[in-house]
Amino acid sequence: MLYVPKPDNAWPEVEKRKILHFQKQMISMAQAQAVGIPRGYIRWQVNRGHWQAVHHGVYATFSGELTWEARLWAVILRLGDDAALSHETAAEFWDFGRAGRDRPTLDGKVHVTMPGKSNPARHLDLPYVVVHRRADWTGYRQELLSLPYVPLVPTVLDLVDSAGTLDDAFGWLSRAITRNTTTPAMIGAALPARKKMARRAWLKDALTDVSDGVYFPLERRWAHDVERAHGLPRASRQSRRDGADGLRYLDNFYVPYNLAVELDGLAFHPPEDLDRDRRRDNETKIAAGVDTLRYGFKEVANRPCEQAEQFARALIARDWSADTLKPCGPDCPVRTVTMALRPATDPQVS
Repeated sequence: MLYVPKPDNAWPEVEKRKILHFQKQMISMAQAQAVGIPRGYIRWQVNRGHWQAVHHGVYATFSGELTWEARLWAVILRLGDDAALSHETAAEFWDFGRAGRDRPTLDGKVHVTMPGKSNPARHLDLPYVVVHRRADWTGYRQELLSLPYVPLVPTVLDLVDSAGTLDDAFGWLSRAITRNTTTPAMIGAALPARKKMARRAWLKDALTDVSDGVYFPLERRWAHDVERAHGLPRASRQSRRDGADGLRYLDNFYVPYNLAVELDGLAFHPPEDLDRDRRRDNETKIAAGVDTLRYGFKEVANRPCEQAEQFARALIARDWSADTLKPCGPDCPVRTVTMALRPATDPQVS
């Protein structure tokens, strides 16, 4: 609940200072009147340029630009008790967002969740606010004079369910877990209580992958579309290795064959990191005798069968039996490898 002192409060000046301090100098009309600030005084301050009318019934008690946190307060004061910061905005608060806790989200929007019965017309004067309405929304209790945020695990579920692509959904999931803000067990335990979850089955599989060390969308594509779809061996994920320049973690390490696969997605490995990646591969080869194959997002996402065929040949060259190798379809290039491995007397060889 938003903090509104009783009008008969014995210490209105103390209460006013408390409100302004915790709310980053933002105040609502209801709060102002509760501490004895008349409407005429507010209009006078606004007309003189000392205060700003930010939204209907919401004021900044200073001139100049609002901080990001002050903007968040302005939105909550405008929308009232039923609103809570959610989705991308809550992710920044819980430290697994993409911008930073004290900075705007990448799209500059403020995301809030409200009950499904709320009237969308109330929000027309908030062009930078994205309102998510939920029929089962009951809100969350908050401490007095603190911004209301959707809790951590429900925020992860919200982002996974609303993401535009499965890669984006997995990105939110992996960031929340790899930054030690939550765990697969905590998310899995909260899933049954979420009545409407379009990606429920997918999320259960994704949580298993993260538990196995698959942390990024490209790694999941490699595990599902290259390894599992073609019967390739399962890698040891994020394997710790010692190198001349310190510890490193290999994305995928095939221990019996002393072969590693590193994955470069532009979202996670910018072009300026390529020199560093090449040096890392060289140091790994020197220190541990591990050969590294490197694949990018375009190859794995668009042509997984081609990468499976190449990688299968690399494994076979290192004495992999290829007993489980299989093409994923009639036109899969892995078929050429399996055909070449069959003895000439095999009746299936034409």
